[in-house]
Amino acid sequence: MKKIVSLLLFIFFPLLFFSQAISKRSENKKIDSLKQLSQSYINKNDSLTRLYASQLLDLVSKSNDEPAKNEAYYLIAKSYLSSSSFKALKNFDLATEYLTETNHKFLADLYFHKSKIYTLHSEFPKALENALKSLQYNQKNKLESKIQRDLSFIGYIHDRMYEFRTSIKWNRKSLKIAKKLKDTAAMARCYGRIGIAYDELAEKDGFNRVLFDSALYFNKKAVKLSELSGDYGFARITYSNIGNSYSKLKMYKKAEEYTLKSLEIPGFESHKGVTLVNLGKIYLETGRYALAEKILDSAMANTIKYGTRKYQLEAYYRFHELDVKKKNYKSALKNFIAYKSIEDSLLNKSKNKQIIETRERYQASEKENKILTQRAEIAERDLVIKNKNLFAILLSSVLLILGLLAYGLYKKKKQLGVEIQLKDQLAIAQTQNKLQEQRLRISRDLHDNIGSQLTFIISSIDNLKFITKSADKNLKNKLSTINDFASNTINQLRDTIWAMNKNEISLADFYNRMLSFIEKAKHAKTDITFNVTNTIQSNSILSSVKGINIFRVIQEAVNNAIKYAKASKINVLIEESESNITFTVSDNGKGFDINTINFGNGLENMQKRIDEVGGTLSIDSHPSKGTTITVTCTKNTINAV
Repeated sequence: MKKIVSLLLFIFFPLLFFSQAISKRSENKKIDSLKQLSQSYINKNDSLTRLYASQLLDLVSKSNDEPAKNEAYYLIAKSYLSSSSFKALKNFDLATEYLTETNHKFLADLYFHKSKIYTLHSEFPKALENALKSLQYNQKNKLESKIQRDLSFIGYIHDRMYEFRTSIKWNRKSLKIAKKLKDTAAMARCYGRIGIAYDELAEKDGFNRVLFDSALYFNKKAVKLSELSGDYGFARITYSNIGNSYSKLKMYKKAEEYTLKSLEIPGFESHKGVTLVNLGKIYLETGRYALAEKILDSAMANTIKYGTRKYQLEAYYRFHELDVKKKNYKSALKNFIAYKSIEDSLLNKSKNKQIIETRERYQASEKENKILTQRAEIAERDLVIKNKNLFAILLSSVLLILGLLAYGLYKKKKQLGVEIQLKDQLAIAQTQNKLQEQRLRISRDLHDNIGSQLTFIISSIDNLKFITKSADKNLKNKLSTINDFASNTINQLRDTIWAMNKNEISLADFYNRMLSFIEKAKHAKTDITFNVTNTIQSNSILSSVKGINIFRVIQEAVNNAIKYAKASKINVLIEESESNITFTVSDNGKGFDINTINFGNGLENMQKRIDEVGGTLSIDSHPSKGTTITVTCTKNTINAV
């Protein structure tokens, strides 16, 4: 009998192990097939990619195959890239942990896709963080084509943050690798992004002709290479960008030539609405009103056909300008009302999109919380059963269990304290991150909304001056005064945005900003000699608040010297000691008696600004001997918000 049992066991166990091996091999084969199927449909058919990746996820979840599960999440995320950035981001996050631990090949693109999503939603700190992670992974694995891609995209993020010189720096690095790889299309995109950055810099720097020439140089290289590589979509965009640069320079013949080249490229019809609007603007500025109206009609038809409301908005505004030029004020008002209506509609659409996304995130969070609660309840029930069994079996070990429980509670309390401390640190970091994001959004809103409104005021005043040619001189002077005030306000707004976009301001950046201001003063007052001296050699920094306050005080001091001192020479000196930085503005004007003078709002405001940043302000002046204003502040050691 024993021999029979032994024989049966000898036969049974090998058969069991053999059966399990066959089953495992079959399952692995199915997993590999689903992986291959889902990957083969990426960028071709998102629905099929998602279908096979979801089947893969169901299969590997049952067997707790973590590597395959995270690959499935990655493939599902890629299938959502073109339809739902939130769902794509959620699945990328689910895949990240394991893929990071194993240095998986999917990381070559995962962080890059997350960076693109955050850039799309203007969450630039997070976009930059993921782009740098992508670059780090690809540098570590020596994937040069992806390194080139990441460097250029980091430059693009900085461009969206209005950090144009930083954008140029990153794209130049990318360009070197593109040249090494002889990747013509990549070279074209680097040249194009550098060209756009120079164009923005030129406009920001008072329509600087030298910077515009740089923009045109790089964009022309970009368009040549993009046509050579067959990237006609980018060639179309770049031709349009060149046309815009020439239009800003008021070189309308060249602007028309390149804008028409953009329109001549076949295809891309849904994107041509804005290019037609730009062409209509050129004809409008050159007095070809009939042609402008014809082109703007085509632009309007295109935007309606393809539902590009943003470009339709611009078309209505150009129609409004055309009607003003033609003195058809009734139609001008009608088109301006249509323009404002679409602008409000687009704003509401953006808000609704944010609300829907927030609701999706909340619902996803609620669903996850329910799952966690159910798991906790199941675990709790299991624990109760186990405790009952243990109590029945191990009654004699109660004291030992109590001792272990006491020790466990102590450890748990200690761990809880550590977790609370970590959560507090995380909350502080998140708050700082949100503050920076909020400042970037506010500065963009200031630039896009208030800046555009002020520009519209200036344009309207110019139109009024054109309309009121026969009006009296006093009215024209009043309009010119309002125009100058609006222009000065725009300059001050740009200075404020410059400071808001930074946590800290280097002395080199501050000095360059000061030189730009003095250059404008030189052009305005050619009878005054301006000298600016910077003796600082160290990499000193100022907080953003301190930087803008001191900059405003120096502006006020220089403007007072120009307006009231009757000076022929104004000097600005920046120097440092071991712990302080000193800014001095002096003139050789008529001066005044400090003991008898009644300080006005200007000097009081200067004192308030310096008091805010913990500095000191001193004024030294004597009749006929000029005035010296000195600002002293401590060097930054902690970054101010």
